[in-house]
Amino acid sequence: MPADPAHTRPVERRAPIQAPRNRPTTAWLRRPRLPGEPGEGYDAALPGALPANLDPQQAPLGAALLEHVQRTAGNAATARLVLQRDDDTTGADDADEEAANAPADPAAAHPTLREGSHGPAVQEMQDKLGQALTTGGPVTTDGRFGPTTSRRVRQFQRARGLAPDGVVGPATWTALEGAAAGVPAPVRPTLNLGATGADVGLAQEKLNASGQAGATLPVNAVFDAPMQNAVNAFQSARGLTPPSGAVDAATWSALDTAAPGGGTRLEGGRSVEQHVDAAAPATSTAAQVPGTSLHSLVGPGGITSGPAVREFQLKLNAWLAGQGQAAISDDGSWGPNTGAATSAFQGASGVAATGVGDLPTWTALDAVAPNVSVGFENRQWTEEVGGHTYGMTEGAGGNGSRYSWEIADAQMKVTAAVQFVGGSPPGAWFGYVRDTWNHFDLVEQATGQRLPINFEMTRGSGAGANTVKVSRGTGRANGGEWFLADTDAANTIPHEFGHLVGLRDEYQQSPGDYRAATGHEPFVGDAAGPGGQAPAQIAAALQAAMVARSSANAVAAVAGMRQGAFSQQVVQAYAALATTTVPAAPGPPALAPVPLTGNLVRDLDVALPDDSATTSDKYDTIEALTYDSGSIMGDPGRHRDPHDHGAQPRHLQEFAEILGRTQGGTWVPTLR
Repeated sequence: MPADPAHTRPVERRAPIQAPRNRPTTAWLRRPRLPGEPGEGYDAALPGALPANLDPQQAPLGAALLEHVQRTAGNAATARLVLQRDDDTTGADDADEEAANAPADPAAAHPTLREGSHGPAVQEMQDKLGQALTTGGPVTTDGRFGPTTSRRVRQFQRARGLAPDGVVGPATWTALEGAAAGVPAPVRPTLNLGATGADVGLAQEKLNASGQAGATLPVNAVFDAPMQNAVNAFQSARGLTPPSGAVDAATWSALDTAAPGGGTRLEGGRSVEQHVDAAAPATSTAAQVPGTSLHSLVGPGGITSGPAVREFQLKLNAWLAGQGQAAISDDGSWGPNTGAATSAFQGASGVAATGVGDLPTWTALDAVAPNVSVGFENRQWTEEVGGHTYGMTEGAGGNGSRYSWEIADAQMKVTAAVQFVGGSPPGAWFGYVRDTWNHFDLVEQATGQRLPINFEMTRGSGAGANTVKVSRGTGRANGGEWFLADTDAANTIPHEFGHLVGLRDEYQQSPGDYRAATGHEPFVGDAAGPGGQAPAQIAAALQAAMVARSSANAVAAVAGMRQGAFSQQVVQAYAALATTTVPAAPGPPALAPVPLTGNLVRDLDVALPDDSATTSDKYDTIEALTYDSGSIMGDPGRHRDPHDHGAQPRHLQEFAEILGRTQGGTWVPTLR
């Protein structure tokens, strides 16, 4: 863990240093470790030659592996895996048809289907859908998954409390088969004031996601007075009168309609909690520091070549065209003509005649030519991880996230240039970025037009590049330092690349930050604690550990506790304790006295020493009290989430919005 008193870089601190590394441990076409297997995280890269001990036809390993590859890579990759071949001449459509027509494997789940799939599996799904839906007319059973079938799938998913994503995965298949067999939708218990348990947590998720229940509730699986107030508000908003304050059958039905998803379902032989989407969409891009600009100074004294200059030139040309004047070269290189055009624009716009692309000039140009086909961003941002604020900023030796995008050659390309110092990066690092991130198209919703979006890490230098130190040995990677002996570089490097293109972390998050970053409600997780301990007992033990400056005692206090509703009860119980001041400690290093605030995660961060080289890292305690996602920007090594593998569409939303501004229309990131 690098010493960084200014804390200007997000430091990946997620596990004891002697344990398998604390970075995200997932990538496209990599299978999850299953219970009972040695090691942590993900291994066995796919596709290609399979490990000698891996038979994709055997259950339960084969079923889980096939399900994972289907979910992350689609039917084409699944077909190649099942047939144990790597035929580059096989087209995706052919492989998709082969997967749909493959003989049923009783150990494996149905294939995951989405718009564009076709074959007997789609026909079977349409037949079951027709049996299950009693409104909206008959369902066409032609074996082709088009927009109409997608609409009917969403109709069914809403009716069964599933996330209406239009994708027929394991949960939707299970619900379809149950509905076709006449099995009614699950009946949930009526919940009243004082109730506890996972169903209470589920209701809290749905109340929050509905946006109609007033103040946001902690997902703590406890039906308390604030939850009753939220139930009454929701019932009034949905016309359930008179409000009863109890979550009865009618309220459950309204909650499922307002906020589908949630609950636990059996998928691939495992019990898996389903997401409830939050009322607001995810904002995976890190929040820009107030008062900063995404633009960099271009011209003498600033960036003189590259995409930032080219963006400036394209905007100048848009202004010149409006003046009936000839365009300058948009070659991305600052020269006399660019300087002259800049001075002319400044004179005509009333901007100070500096002769360079400074912030006032950029602002004036943006008003004249807001949308061009090339852009460069220097994003200065901060985030809170594990109760501590980090950032990718210009000050104190930090490094803003510097990246460019270009719409050309029938694709959108996003590039982060890196100036590597201290050592030379392995060539494989560049491939890891492509392997993880290049799996998406941007799709225009009205026309269906598709544009591939691809990511690239390149070598660079100067003010337009990010600076990364290449260090020998192993260590905890962060936004400014990577390690040559990193045994999990295939996942670490794509994670850190995510920071270089402006993405925030999704691990050790507060409930609000988890909701904002992922677009999901905080999950119920563990609704009960270990060993029958009361939340107040654990909270008091944690406060005592802080007073004693003992990370070991803090780790012991949360032993057996995992993320979820019970940990949030502990957070609440701690907030109810009388605050105190942690006395100074002589060290080394000497520790100053710390007044505790009642915010448990932040207090743990400031009161406990940085002792990641020992077996008792304070962040192991914080881990149990916060939330992780399972994406490449989260921590899937600790938080198993089969719905959140690798890069996710939400991570590309900024670029979909850029495409909409430059090309028109509404664009959505979609898996290829």
